Amino acid sequence: MRLNRGAALLSALVLSFTTYLIPIYHLHAGWLFLGSVLSGLNEASTLSVAWVGASLLFQGIAFGLFFWLLISVRWSRFIVLLVSTPLFVIVANLSLLYAIPLLVLVETDTRPEVGALELECSIPDTTVAQVHSGSDLSLVRAGEAWLVVSPQRTRALLRMPGCALIALDVPIIGSTIDSVAPGGRLLHRGDSGELFFVSPETENLVPLTAPPVVSYWNPILSDDGLVLVWLERAHSEGGTGAHLLRTREISNGREQTVALELPARDQFTLIGARSQRGPFTLARFRNAVLSIDLHGKVVRGPISPNGIYDARWGFLWLEDGWVAWDGYREEGRSRIVWELPEGHGEAAMPRGRGIDSLSVAQDGRIIAVSISSNVRIGDAKSAVILFRTSDGAEIYRRYHPTLTRTNLAFLGSEHLAVTKFENRQAVVNVYLIPTLVNEGN
Repeated sequence: MRLNRGAALLSALVLSFTTYLIPIYHLHAGWLFLGSVLSGLNEASTLSVAWVGASLLFQGIAFGLFFWLLISVRWSRFIVLLVSTPLFVIVANLSLLYAIPLLVLVETDTRPEVGALELECSIPDTTVAQVHSGSDLSLVRAGEAWLVVSPQRTRALLRMPGCALIALDVPIIGSTIDSVAPGGRLLHRGDSGELFFVSPETENLVPLTAPPVVSYWNPILSDDGLVLVWLERAHSEGGTGAHLLRTREISNGREQTVALELPARDQFTLIGARSQRGPFTLARFRNAVLSIDLHGKVVRGPISPNGIYDARWGFLWLEDGWVAWDGYREEGRSRIVWELPEGHGEAAMPRGRGIDSLSVAQDGRIIAVSISSNVRIGDAKSAVILFRTSDGAEIYRRYHPTLTRTNLAFLGSEHLAVTKFENRQAVVNVYLIPTLVNEGN
């Protein structure tokens, strides 16, 4: 049996569309090859575009195979089709789930390890806690870092100089810490969503009552640990209410409302508060940061860090400058951008790595960052890197095993606390940052 060339071409074209019905199997779900095409047409990302290209390639191969089969129908060719079908499915799955994401999303990092740091002390069975401490260097200036003590998961403060470990006499509260301030003060959200204040001066968790008109209350703690601060919308009939900033003194419950001179249509997130009198730092969706005073007027910014996806996930004010980074990014290279008296610049992480933790020395001369793979394929190593802000040079780099999540924190300008895992045991190492490094040698 033999079809004419035109009929064979048309039939092969129609049959080639069956490739979009190939099942793609994932650990948690499954979908059809067609889903990758629709995803690419609906949301154009680098990965989805690559998927569309691969699907067209597979359709082209299927078209050629069907045309070869139909132009001269023979039993031997049907056997080839029978054998190639499962291979087609396997190759399609490996391509979409592994090979293409690995090629598009993960970049090989061949930069060598450099530099050396002097070990000051080690605190076994602890890890550096990832905490929100506002948009200023309040903990760094206080020479403090929060630690989680294993296996009880209690909290402790590490203070420099002297590597003093101070146990916090607070209940075991798990990992849900909303906001912290120097001196062991923190906000903790319970399992049912209720908010509590904890400090060394209080014997128990102090419950905090939400305002009656707020659907979800998400205050932060001021840098001095004395005041709660949050954003609200003014009541408005049939329109968008103006932005309001509210403060509450924890000691006596006294509240204050500040009307903000900001466009009501804009979306803002409160990310920092120095004290009850301000300044207060707001992040405007999607990539602008500004500070306002107690009268609602803008006193600093707005700053729109170049290349940062959303600065609300990573921004710090310094006395005469700022540092921003991609604490969250959907695609592309995660970046760090800074504008400081010592210098300005940016650093791009290799593709396939996300920023786990970042800290800035009190004097602004060094930025420490830890990165790890943000995709579950490949063997991209994690790393701890120190950048000198005067010229952007890497003055320290150490690699760690794949998927190692490392938290770190500066204490002042000369000490850096880094979590390290040795023989499956966590330890916090405190390193002395040499003056030689700070001077650019």
